[in-house]
Amino acid sequence: MAEYVREEILIEHSFDRKSCRHEIGGLTAVLHCHHFATLISRLANDCKLADAKRILADCAEDAFHTVLSNYFNRHDISGIERRARIAEQYFSAVGLGLMRVKYAGYCSGEVIMEHSHVDEGWLKKWGEAKSPVNHIGRGYVTATFSALFDRGRRVYSATERQSIARGASKSIITVTDARGAGEGVA
Repeated sequence: MAEYVREEILIEHSFDRKSCRHEIGGLTAVLHCHHFATLISRLANDCKLADAKRILADCAEDAFHTVLSNYFNRHDISGIERRARIAEQYFSAVGLGLMRVKYAGYCSGEVIMEHSHVDEGWLKKWGEAKSPVNHIGRGYVTATFSALFDRGRRVYSATERQSIARGASKSIITVTDARGAGEGVA
């Protein structure tokens, strides 16, 4: 009988009482709540002066790309499969929900979110949404793919094809190379 071994992430958390700051893996972290995440997502959706949805997704990508890349380097995590499992666990550990990388290729991929803190918070606060709301989750997904393949930021684009906040049982996010590169193009 084969034995399945699951790699577990190591959360290196510290709290500085003087500055009241949390650090995870040596990086300052803000432990969020669904009220803030849902409200900031609503503000992004309602904003008419700028592409606030993109700004929110980009901010999440910037933050999580650093976190994941640093984690992979500090713990010598290589291989797409290992990195994907760590990114899934980290998504849950920081309270964003339950994410599974269905497949990850250099130029495309797909992520399933069986639970989304932002989407489920939205449903409780305002009911079903008319458009995707998980901009933080999309940013996390693009950060994940960039970190999986040791690529920079803004290389991937994430599209929420199905959304819990829009009444689906799970969210499905597809990932493509934002620059339109085909298979095998670096």
